[in-house]
Amino acid sequence: MEITDSQIHFGPGGIEETLAAMDALGIKAVLADEFWGLANWGPGYTLANGVLRVTTPTLELAAAQYPDRFSYVRRVERLDPEVESLIRMTADTPNARAIRILPSLTAEELEAFEGGGYNQIFETAHSVGLPVFVYIAGHVELMPPYLEKFPDLQFIVDHCGMPMEAGISFLDEETPDQAAGLNDHQGPDVAYFDQVLKLGTYPNVALKWSHAQGMFGVLNYPFTDLMPYLRQALDAFGAERIMWASDNGGNQTGESWAELLFYIRDATDLTDSEKTWLLGKTVRTLLNWN
Repeated sequence: MEITDSQIHFGPGGIEETLAAMDALGIKAVLADEFWGLANWGPGYTLANGVLRVTTPTLELAAAQYPDRFSYVRRVERLDPEVESLIRMTADTPNARAIRILPSLTAEELEAFEGGGYNQIFETAHSVGLPVFVYIAGHVELMPPYLEKFPDLQFIVDHCGMPMEAGISFLDEETPDQAAGLNDHQGPDVAYFDQVLKLGTYPNVALKWSHAQGMFGVLNYPFTDLMPYLRQALDAFGAERIMWASDNGGNQTGESWAELLFYIRDATDLTDSEKTWLLGKTVRTLLNWN
């Protein structure tokens, strides 16, 4: 079984260290989103209209040196005046496999998403055959209009589609708790998973199984109590539409890369076929990654 991690973060540098860790864990390849920290969400540069245009210097180098080990996504912003050109350029870039949008980072972008403001991004991605990763934490009920409008576009919902872990907030700071760096909610909202499971009826959407330990409040390896939730997801989506990701380099709850892999790899209540899909076959199939 070849293991492919469908999301990690690293940079600047760190290529050889990341490769060594992959070799130690038996990970064949990774799909990466270059990310240098919450302070600036970079690397990149700020445009005249205040929008950050993200760049990928570490990942372009890593993919050039080790094309069979590193692929990446490019984050794009709706208000970037060249967003359509960037999507088309991404489609032409070797080892760039998809674009990623993060509309639930701010209240303004969440409102735009709800109002149809991402139609052009999805239209352009569809026209060039690029899948789209969507960070829409705790707001997956806003996705069906897009799923129906673009039935031939491959969507992947980030991080189980769930509200972010307690103590972590990315939305605009509007409350004292948020101003202190805290979410309004005080713990996992496991009941919300019912909304995520409803997306399984749409054949053009897949689920990235990452951050589950924080989203469901199961923080002790080997995370045995996560398995009933994963089984629900498998029943709703099928293994061929769920991809595992460690989010190594961006994980907020402190588990090691090994722990985040081995709880899936060594799970006794998953079949070998399910593990094969979860741990690499899904992401490679849906992203046409050969």
